[in-house]
Amino acid sequence: MNYFKYLIFSTTALIFAGCATPTVTQVVKPGDSGLTCAQIQNEYSDVQRLKKEADSEKSVTGGNVVRALFFWPAIIGTAMNANEAIAAADNRSVHLSNLMREKNCEVPK
Repeated sequence: MNYFKYLIFSTTALIFAGCATPTVTQVVKPGDSGLTCAQIQNEYSDVQRLKKEADSEKSVTGGNVVRALFFWPAIIGTAMNANEAIAAADNRSVHLSNLMREKNCEVPK
């Protein structure tokens, strides 16, 4: 009986921990140096979107409320993952800004 409860608890924990975690992007991707100005600017926009999504995961969302009700440690995991995603997005933004400057592209503000 205890084994069954443990199995249910573990499965539920894994499901909730895996729900709606922010995407952690690579700071430097292969082929970055060969991108055109428009492609770099599109990458920059995508990174800003990912950063906003990660930042929103740190606030009170429906998913976070459910995780809090059923498995509160999942909130800690989501917040840690969000912080990692934000840091990676910031570093990628700097990398892309440097590429835009090197190629004399317009750097979005």
